[in-house]
Amino acid sequence: MNLTVLLQHKISNPDYIGLIERTNAGFSQPEQALLAEILQQFEFDVVQAQALAQAVLQQSRFDPNALHQDDDDEDFTGVCPHCINPPMPPLRDYQMWRLQRAN
Repeated sequence: MNLTVLLQHKISNPDYIGLIERTNAGFSQPEQALLAEILQQFEFDVVQAQALAQAVLQQSRFDPNALHQDDDDEDFTGVCPHCINPPMPPLRDYQMWRLQRAN
């Protein structure tokens, strides 16, 4: 099932559908695959659909290396905190949130 069909089948709000379609057009193939996996995995009420739309927007602006510190910026331990604990991508964070709420 393609992404547009999944969106229309799972999300009832046309504004959220349009926002997600426009935003994910710039996603990498792995990001689009994750979005499709989320759509297949869950059912969506209004709040969950809004949260997904927000996660898609955040994913479009996500830079996994934004907080990385270069060698000369590292603290006295010589280890970049970003490298030890990198940020979770917003779509993966959304998926984890939904999985935790399912239990």
